[in-house]
Amino acid sequence: MTTEDGWLQGQQLLELLAVISSYPDEESAVHGAVERAAQALEAEVAAVVMGTSVVASVGFPAGQLPEDDLVAVTTLRRDRLTVPGVGECPVTTASWGGTHPGSLVLARWDAAFTVQEQSLVRGMARLLELTLTMLRTLERSERQAAENAELLKSLRQRQRLVEHLFDIQRAISRRRPLAQILDMITGAAQDLLGDEVVGLWLRESPEGDDAKLVAHVGLRTGVARRRPTIPLAEAGAAGQAMLTDDVVVLHGYTETSTLIAELTDGRLRASMAAPVHDSGAVSGSLMVGSHQQTRGYSASDVQTLRAFAEHVSLALTDANTVDRMYQAFHDSLTGLASRGLFLEKLAKRLGAAEHDGKRVALLFLDLDRFKAVNDSLGHAAGDDLLTITAGRLKAQLRATDVAARFGGDEFAVLLYGVATTADAVRVAERILRTLGEPMPVAGRHLRVSASIGIALSTPGMPDPADLMRRADVAMYQAKRNGRGRLEVFTDEMLLSFPTSD
Repeated sequence: MTTEDGWLQGQQLLELLAVISSYPDEESAVHGAVERAAQALEAEVAAVVMGTSVVASVGFPAGQLPEDDLVAVTTLRRDRLTVPGVGECPVTTASWGGTHPGSLVLARWDAAFTVQEQSLVRGMARLLELTLTMLRTLERSERQAAENAELLKSLRQRQRLVEHLFDIQRAISRRRPLAQILDMITGAAQDLLGDEVVGLWLRESPEGDDAKLVAHVGLRTGVARRRPTIPLAEAGAAGQAMLTDDVVVLHGYTETSTLIAELTDGRLRASMAAPVHDSGAVSGSLMVGSHQQTRGYSASDVQTLRAFAEHVSLALTDANTVDRMYQAFHDSLTGLASRGLFLEKLAKRLGAAEHDGKRVALLFLDLDRFKAVNDSLGHAAGDDLLTITAGRLKAQLRATDVAARFGGDEFAVLLYGVATTADAVRVAERILRTLGEPMPVAGRHLRVSASIGIALSTPGMPDPADLMRRADVAMYQAKRNGRGRLEVFTDEMLLSFPTSD
C-alpha cells in the first residue's frame, strides 16, 4: 500500500457515493455500484447477491452467469470462484444485513485481494446498503402519504449523514491530524443519532484485553483523563462489539464497570456499539449511549453507526499507513531522513539542477571520537548525543534543505540552489560552531567536534554516487588534517583516496 492508497480509497468511496446516490431507483443503483466496484478493484467480474438470486452482475459472458456458485460464495464463504472463460479466481465478499440483506462479490484472476482492498469493498457495500435504504424509504413515501412527515425527517437526516461523511472523507484525504478526524466522527455521530454519550475506544494492542478512550462526547472529561482504559469484559456494548466483531445493542442498561458508571454519572440506560477495524483486524469500537430508559435503536440507527465506524476504520488505516511510510523513510532515533530517502531526494535535486541551471551542495559530517563517548558513558548517552546533534543540525538548515543520518555517527546534508562554494562553506561553519557548544549528556556537558566534507555538483553530474563520493573523500581529508574542521573537495584529493566510496 503506497502513501496515496489511503487517500485514493477515500476518493473511490466518495465517487461511488456520488454516482449511486444519483440513480432514481434501486435497480439502476445496484447495477451502477457493481460496475464502479469492478472498475475500482480491477476485477474481471462483480455481482450483487440478495437471498438466492443474483440481482446485478458485470463481466460474465452472456448466458453463462454461475448463479448457484455466486450464491454459494456468499453463504459458504468460499474464497475461489470459477469464472466462465477465465478459470478459477480469488474472490472477496462484503455483506450487509437489515430487512434486505445482500452481498457484494468481486473476483479477479491475477491476484488475491489485499486487506486494504477488502476494507474498500466493505466500505462500498456499506454505501450501497445506505443508498438502497434511502431509495426504499423514498419509494415508501410515495405510497404512504400518511407517513410523509416522518419520512421527510428521515430523508433530511440521511442527507445530513451524507454531508458528514463527505466532510470526514475530505479530512482524511487532506491528511488532517488523526485526533481531529476522530473528534469529527464522534461529534457527527452525536449530531445524527441524538444520544447524550458517544465514545470511541481503541484496543491497547491487537490482541489486548484492554481498550483506551481516544475520543468522546458527553462523558466526564476529568474521569476520562484519569482513567482512559477499561477491560473489554467491563466495557458494556463497546467491549462486546470488539469481542464479537458485530453491532451490539443493549437496552435496560446496567453498568458492569465502576469506570462506566463514573464516566456517565451512572445515568446510562441504553447503548449501541459497532466495531472498527485497522487493516482488517478489529481494533476498537464506536459506542453511543442514552440516559433515556425508553431509547430504542432502529435499523437506520444501526446503519448510521456502522457508516461512522467504517470511517473510523478508514481513518485509522490511512493514518497507520502514513506512519509506516514515514518510519520506512526516516531514522527511528533522530527523525532525520533515512539513507534511502536522502538518495531519492538527491537524485531529484540533481535532475532539477540540470534543468534549472542551479547547483547542489552535499555535506558529509562525521562526529569525531564518537566511539569514546559510547565506550565511556554507554550507548544511551551515545543515542542522546546523536539526537542532540540531529536537532542542532536541522536548526541550521532551510526548509528546502534535507538532513539525513546514514548510520552510526554519520550525517549528510543536501543544500539546493547554492550559488557558490562560499555559500555551502558558511552553512558548514555554522554547523561546526553549534555542534561545538556544550551538549547535556548523561549528567555532563560534553563538547564534541565534527569533520565535514563539502562537494558541489557540476554540469553533467546526474549520478548521486559521484557527488557522494566526493563529499566522503573531502570529509576524510578533514579528519586527516586535524578533525573539527571542514574541507571542500578538490580533484587532487582523489589521489589520496583512490578507493573511497
